[in-house]
Amino acid sequence: RSVRRFSRRAVGREDILRILEAARWAPSNHNRQPWKFIVLEDRRLIAHLAQAIQKELSQKLKALPQVASGYTGEFAGYATFFAGAPVLITVLHKKPVSFSAALLQGLNHPDLVSGEPLSAAMAVQNLLLAAHALGLGSCAMTAPLIASHLVFRELQPPSGYELTCLVALGYADEEPAGPRRKSIEQIAEFRQDASK
Repeated sequence: RSVRRFSRRAVGREDILRILEAARWAPSNHNRQPWKFIVLEDRRLIAHLAQAIQKELSQKLKALPQVASGYTGEFAGYATFFAGAPVLITVLHKKPVSFSAALLQGLNHPDLVSGEPLSAAMAVQNLLLAAHALGLGSCAMTAPLIASHLVFRELQPPSGYELTCLVALGYADEEPAGPRRKSIEQIAEFRQDASK
């Protein structure tokens, strides 16, 4: 379950390392392992980052049409709830290798073809499952990417990397019910060999 409310209980470094160990064993495109994880354990820095993103989003949300105004507060909350998490993992992926630039030119989603963000996403899935196995709550977030320049300014990640998502991590202060899921019939198509 995606957990968005956390207790004040600290997460041990050993558990964080076990979670990262699970993440690094994820499959990756051509085994390039293009991920990097910046782990924030300083609650003041986490709260400061959330405040900066909140301010940026407030300005952007004010510019939306009136019809969208009802969703702006909810969206800002989804983007910044990590302020209450004891750990925030910033997930980055390498930019596509330069030799592939000519092959990717003109594609609608060249990053998806290059595989770097998808590889990092698979590492995040491992990370989330490992956190759950250790009794921790977590939630992967992409809404803060709207203010990704602020994350880069605050954290100064190594050059050549782009932001994939943020993962809030800690002991859950809630037990969210399972969300509705689409049926198999809604999400899958079986195409059989017509010659049989």
